[in-house]
Amino acid sequence: MELQGSHHFPVRFDDEVVRDAVRAFVIQRTVREQKMKWGAAALMLVACLVLLLQGNFTLAILAVVVACFPALFSAIVWRAHSANAFGRYGRMKDRRADVSIDAEGFGIASDLGTGNLTWRNVTEIWERPRSFMLFSGSNAFNILPRETMPKKVQAYLSARSVRR
Repeated sequence: MELQGSHHFPVRFDDEVVRDAVRAFVIQRTVREQKMKWGAAALMLVACLVLLLQGNFTLAILAVVVACFPALFSAIVWRAHSANAFGRYGRMKDRRADVSIDAEGFGIASDLGTGNLTWRNVTEIWERPRSFMLFSGSNAFNILPRETMPKKVQAYLSARSVRR
């Protein structure tokens, strides 16, 4: 699907849209894409139980510590991205921005400044119930709320996105 013309619309970033985007990112990147690490953590918990039954408390404690690494990593990523996203939108005076989207890319202008990104620099798009997440790297994304987004733009982004 090709996007015809240039589309301009205002967006408002509310806490629920930002929270949902951060939650989706953390679950996808640190849980779904890291299944092997979570499997290894489960095996370490089994090893911990075996070591406890054998009376080897020192190695059992070590196994529990190692088993906690994936959860600790998820918590750190959650905290970092949450602080970053809420910090950025918290610095906005009214949490509003003007978005422009055309066949070349998209731009966002707010009281924090302006930024433009071409479609070739967008690595992936995630469709969420109340927003789209446009990634420019594996950990860097922009949130575009859907509330005031034109239907043509939503259809265009939806056709290029992965539902998460």
